[in-house]
Amino acid sequence: MSRLLTLLLVATAVAASACGNDNSSVTAPTSTSAISPATTVLQVAQTQTYTLTATTTPNTVTWVSSDPSVMSIDAAGNATANKVGAATITGTGDGGQTATLTVQVVPIYQGNWVGTSVVLACTGITGFDQAGYCARNLGAVQPVTLTITQSGLTISGTMTKAEGGNLLTGSVSGAVGIFGDITLTGTLGGVANGANYQLGVVSWNSLVNGTQMSGTWSGNVTSPQVLGIATLQWSLNLNQVP
Repeated sequence: MSRLLTLLLVATAVAASACGNDNSSVTAPTSTSAISPATTVLQVAQTQTYTLTATTTPNTVTWVSSDPSVMSIDAAGNATANKVGAATITGTGDGGQTATLTVQVVPIYQGNWVGTSVVLACTGITGFDQAGYCARNLGAVQPVTLTITQSGLTISGTMTKAEGGNLLTGSVSGAVGIFGDITLTGTLGGVANGANYQLGVVSWNSLVNGTQMSGTWSGNVTSPQVLGIATLQWSLNLNQVP
């Protein structure tokens, strides 16, 4: 065999080997799966239909909830929020497609609430102390109304509270926590006892059980006609009304 022929055979073998290596490095595209819609917050008694979307569409999907007592889901992907808590749903396709989604179930705060707050503690400074503000209000039962709009975990609305035979009114906003309770802040204002009063809602913690809301809240009362500040804490008991 000539030297030229030997070199040609070796070059051909190397080229074939290189082509083989290129082909072996090609991999099939990875299939991705997701649950849609990606709705992660439901109110108690709310329903939602979920679907499993994937690069390769499954013919059938099996649905499972990690806690059916919180949120159940049927074979068609129809989920029902049963009680406050969190549950993870898993959709598994017949082709091995799978995805999970964790959903928080929260109480229904949306609507109108009417009830009372009782002054549990009060501290008055300078003018408020001299005027006996806390002595008049400690233990007082004060009517309260609350109108709430709820979107996911976001809470907003309006509030009124009795003050010296008149009403302080304003806006409040906050969020639903991981245990279903809400926190609010805001500012109420109005005229009471011949003075302009402003109430800043500093903290709020309440929880709904059916059509009843209970909890505690605190705030600071100020007035341009009264030097100083009064800091108060209230209990809260409200009922939902149509």
